[in-house]
Amino acid sequence: MLEEERRFLLRSIDDLDREHAAGDVDDADYTAVRNGYVARAAAVLRQIEEGAAALPAGKPVRWGRVAVWTVGVVAVAVLSGWLVAKYSGQRITGQTMTGGLAVDEVSAKLAQARSLLGTDPGASITLYQEVIALEPDNPEARTYTAWLLALSAGSVGAEAATLALDQATALFEEVTTDSPTYADAHCLYAVTAARWYPEPDLDLAKRQGELCLANNPPGEMRGMIEAFVGDLG
Repeated sequence: MLEEERRFLLRSIDDLDREHAAGDVDDADYTAVRNGYVARAAAVLRQIEEGAAALPAGKPVRWGRVAVWTVGVVAVAVLSGWLVAKYSGQRITGQTMTGGLAVDEVSAKLAQARSLLGTDPGASITLYQEVIALEPDNPEARTYTAWLLALSAGSVGAEAATLALDQATALFEEVTTDSPTYADAHCLYAVTAARWYPEPDLDLAKRQGELCLANNPPGEMRGMIEAFVGDLG
């Protein structure tokens, strides 16, 4: 059943890519739908791998992958703390001091997605997808969708990891081009290029890290990225 769903999702991604290339699907719909397919494919492949791992005489534990995913979890937790600090004193658009008025739908979804970054990445990415459907050019939603896709690559098989990293890279490229002063995108693209690519691209990581620092990231993020760029040499 899971294998059938995996095949269906991978075929759907291929079909969607062809339809987009032929001009039958616009960019906004293509991005939102493809992100959803990739996230679902990563989840299905993780389930398949977990099921295989439960069988007798399984393969040896891949400690490198375990280490990568552990680092990813820590990174998400650190960034979640940074986001809480960044937005804790910020009221959502349309909200009163007592929270009595209805909030803007996009702002509400973004706030909820941020709160789930470190505890429920799956729910967080779903909310970011919903924001992209409502506001295709939203830099935060696209950036953190890319980041969560990149992190998911550390816990799935090679096929799903490639799909996730390709989509993450495409999103990072779009955001850093469309919103070049949005520091978060440069910061997280830098970390992804150095830490999550199978073959780290240290030149890209350093370039994006320097762009992050040049665009006035919050203090908590600045210290992390300065140390990161310093380690790259």
